[in-house]
Amino acid sequence: MSYKLLISMDVVEFVERMPLRYRRAVRASFALICSDPVGCSDCTEYDSVGRFVHIAIVGEFALTYWIDDADQHVKILDIHSSDR
Repeated sequence: MSYKLLISMDVVEFVERMPLRYRRAVRASFALICSDPVGCSDCTEYDSVGRFVHIAIVGEFALTYWIDDADQHVKILDIHSSDR
């Protein structure tokens, strides 16, 4: 199934402030998540509104995203330190 990628503006702004080496890795992960959202997931949980979300670890960061099968979207909701 082909998905369209939607990224929260907060995530975009966070990524743009990163050093270049981190920014490249995170941007590359966006394409991977879009092409195989379930396969890129390192873990799952439920968010504050009860949605089943996936978390992908990218170096020192964790990307939280939701797969909206009805609209064929992958929605990247958050990025934060992975605490590794």
